[in-house]
Amino acid sequence: MDETYRQIRMRAREILKEMPEPLFYSKQKEAVAFSRLLFKESKPVQVLIHHLESEFEEDFGHGFFHSEKVAVEAGAIVHIERGKNSKTEEIVFKAHVAGLLHDTMRKHPDHAEKGACYAEELLPGFAFSLETVQEIAYAIRLHEAFKTCTITPPSGKDAPLLSKALYDADKFRWGPDNFSHTVWDMVSYAKIPLPLFMSHYPKGLKGIEKIKETFRTPTGKLYGPDFIRIGLAVGQKLHTVILEEFSPTCRGMASFPPAP
Repeated sequence: MDETYRQIRMRAREILKEMPEPLFYSKQKEAVAFSRLLFKESKPVQVLIHHLESEFEEDFGHGFFHSEKVAVEAGAIVHIERGKNSKTEEIVFKAHVAGLLHDTMRKHPDHAEKGACYAEELLPGFAFSLETVQEIAYAIRLHEAFKTCTITPPSGKDAPLLSKALYDADKFRWGPDNFSHTVWDMVSYAKIPLPLFMSHYPKGLKGIEKIKETFRTPTGKLYGPDFIRIGLAVGQKLHTVILEEFSPTCRGMASFPPAP
């Protein structure tokens, strides 16, 4: 990683320490712990992770760190929406697999479609049923933000919840995780100069703010905006830090209104 971006990331993480933890983690602690335990103890999940180790590319901000968080929190959302029972555990397992696979093609154009195709090719080799493969692929196809849905859902009755849970868990990452991890890996990978990055910074925050209106499950709609609010607060403070400490030549660039 570029040394300047490494230092900015460190400052972002310092700012984040001053922020409250997203309410999802305190209010839904049991659900998150339940999902994480299933994730860690599931032999099929661990076998899949072992197979995917070469596919996870941390240099782009969407590797295993990101995918595991999405998987566990998508499973937690399923648990909250459905309650704790044997059937719920089946859907949580599907959420874990979808979370692990959703960004395997992240560096490619139309990565959601390509990721879904990859899942359709890969999962039958792990003895997944056709219905389960179709549900997981459907969720992956629909996980991008600001995309119009024109895809017919598969026949599996778990598909709607699975796709919504995956989307919401992925968009939780647009909050604090964006500034503590993701964005710095992406700009470093793309070798984007700091002045160019800063010229797009205000527009980027406005895009993050728009995510607040897109959450799909009742759980996501309840807790998602809190993730985004915290992320925006970090982003705004960091904007000032960058201009004052790292890039004074950017001071004439556009600013943005305070987050609500």
